Amino acid sequence: MEFITDIEKEEYSKFVMNHEMSHFLKSYEWGQAAIHRGQIPHYVGVKNKNKLVATALLLEKKLPLGYSYFYIPRGYTVNYNNHELVEFLTKNIAEYTKKRKSLFFKIDPDIFLHKIDKDAKVIEGAENNYELVEYLKKIGFKHQKLNLFFEGEQPRFTFRVDLDKSMDEIRSGYSKSVRRFIKQADKYGVEVRVGKKKDLKDFVRLMKMTEKRQGFFSHNYDFYEKLYDLFEPIKAISVMIGSIDVEKACKVIQEEIETTADEEKKEKLKTRKSLYEELAKTDKKPVISSYVTINYGNKGWYLYGANDMDFKDTLANYKLFDYQIEHLHDLGVKIFDEFGTVGDPHTKKSVAGLHEFKKKFGGEYTEFIGEFNYVTKPFMNFVFEKLIPLYRKPRRFISHLKVKLQGGNNENS
Repeated sequence: MEFITDIEKEEYSKFVMNHEMSHFLKSYEWGQAAIHRGQIPHYVGVKNKNKLVATALLLEKKLPLGYSYFYIPRGYTVNYNNHELVEFLTKNIAEYTKKRKSLFFKIDPDIFLHKIDKDAKVIEGAENNYELVEYLKKIGFKHQKLNLFFEGEQPRFTFRVDLDKSMDEIRSGYSKSVRRFIKQADKYGVEVRVGKKKDLKDFVRLMKMTEKRQGFFSHNYDFYEKLYDLFEPIKAISVMIGSIDVEKACKVIQEEIETTADEEKKEKLKTRKSLYEELAKTDKKPVISSYVTINYGNKGWYLYGANDMDFKDTLANYKLFDYQIEHLHDLGVKIFDEFGTVGDPHTKKSVAGLHEFKKKFGGEYTEFIGEFNYVTKPFMNFVFEKLIPLYRKPRRFISHLKVKLQGGNNENS
């Protein structure tokens, strides 16, 4: 076997896209997108008899004093049951990264840990991957803390919807409330479509609103534009757009005003109608919900999403999410990954809504095996483990403060 570096785009992409462990985070395109996040991509792998048998996307992140660490998103593209191959690849990556002053490299394989029920409790006797965890530890990896929220590089929990069946069967797995909410969105004149690059402006506008409302930091427009430019040529990205027919919505609200006997509700409806009427003067079909969806290999992902909460009563986000699933189904995607939820939805109210929203679409609650670090410079890694948290804490505080100071009029959810 031969360890190779700087794999050419065509050869690398053909292997990764068609592998059973395919993932968009392993793609050549994602490596290029990472450049705009301050990371340096390295495309490495193993050949056997001049045939590519394993790859890894190494994202190098520079640290102070000339050191670095490498992140391999969603792990190697390899058959993990082939221990000889896994160990050969691991050993060579360790040597390759060590020469570049790495303290460690990290993997977080796209492999489930064990089967869990709706409350994230382990289903006893069901299939699991405990042996793989022990094997990775045996060959030198340190298994990191099994986080329950979004502390890691990628979400450790998600919902996955099986798209290898008809849309009627898929929708039968939705909760009753989802089907009811989609009907309400139709009633209010919500329209959904797959957008173009120009629609990224509306998506980013909504992302900035969500950022201010929820206190997180999103990317700037340039990043999303670059992401689109990288994945669009391979037909792997979609901008999902949900808009509302304001005039139709106003007619529906007026009917509700005339039929309700609840004076408090009537006043709220009048206020909402006034908002819509004012908006109609400048935009009769505003975009109020937007997602960025990625499809790669046999899977699809709900990557980013944002909504204008002034129009939350239209439930446009439910209709758009359903349309996103149908769009991926029509593309021939077999698995839809909702790309992140939590392992303890009852502890933090701030994430409970996100969890419940995704849960309603009937996917399988999935827990991944977590992150594994392979330390290449033990002493300096120890030093940085002590220093980096002190370095990051004030930076995160300042970033969070900036978001709060820039807050707008969408703090109502």
